[in-house]
Amino acid sequence: MWPKSFAAFFGGCILSITLVLNIKFMMPFAIDIQLFTGMLLIFPIWTAIIVWCYSCQNGKQAWVQCGVLLAPSAVINALYIWVNNGVPFIYS
Repeated sequence: MWPKSFAAFFGGCILSITLVLNIKFMMPFAIDIQLFTGMLLIFPIWTAIIVWCYSCQNGKQAWVQCGVLLAPSAVINALYIWVNNGVPFIYS
């Protein structure tokens, strides 16, 4: 039970943050509306991820499932930040 709890708390927190950042980057609204929407969405998403982690058979499976979603979400966030801050993809 403790491994699933750690996966749900820490992995779920990081995963929900990256998912909400993906949603924020795609919204064509002002920054205050983006932040407010993010604040409203973070807790229901985190709660859903916690339930999803507790539905796994063991802690390892919960961490793997969080990691499978976290990796592409974090890459999308990193690419968006990289492109919008003017850092080129290829250094010459």
